[in-house]
Amino acid sequence: MHISIHTPPLATAPVIVGLLVLILAIIYLRTRPRRRRGHSSTRGQAPARKRTSINEKGIPKVNGRIPSWQKDPGARIANQYGRARSPEWPRVAHEHLSHQPACVVCGHRGKGLQVHHIKPFHLYPELELDPNNLITLCEIRGRTHHLLIGHLDNWESYNKRVREDTKRYSHQSAAAIKANVTWQKEVAQRPMP
Repeated sequence: MHISIHTPPLATAPVIVGLLVLILAIIYLRTRPRRRRGHSSTRGQAPARKRTSINEKGIPKVNGRIPSWQKDPGARIANQYGRARSPEWPRVAHEHLSHQPACVVCGHRGKGLQVHHIKPFHLYPELELDPNNLITLCEIRGRTHHLLIGHLDNWESYNKRVREDTKRYSHQSAAAIKANVTWQKEVAQRPMP
């Protein structure tokens, strides 16, 4: 016994259309941008304002977060001078850290290491990617060698004798460095743009 069911073409058209609508709806839902919390869900209303605050270091926060370019003190100062990091900077910094993977003052390895420009790139943009202008310093609680030795306690300044000072203040804490009379004299004479 053989039973055949013949479906007329017009009967399958609504099923095909329904499937197409379902597929298009799934594609639309997957590709549309997702709303973030705190944003208005109704049309016609102004978007929520970004709340800006300033933390104790003078770094502006947007919606409680520090923007990525603000985390990089060199980029923040350069931004004030109308300069931006080269797109090649991440590669150069990574290469430098592979050759000099520890703070030259205290030997710290890991989180908190920063690649310091001996001559800052907001004043010497041609030296931004020069490997001879780079040195590894740490910026961790209790040491802050990048700020204290590399910039003489002011991100806009720089230390012309940073290589010598890394040896002079080897393995010293931030408190010991600040108490050093030689360092205090250097701070008083630090170059400011």
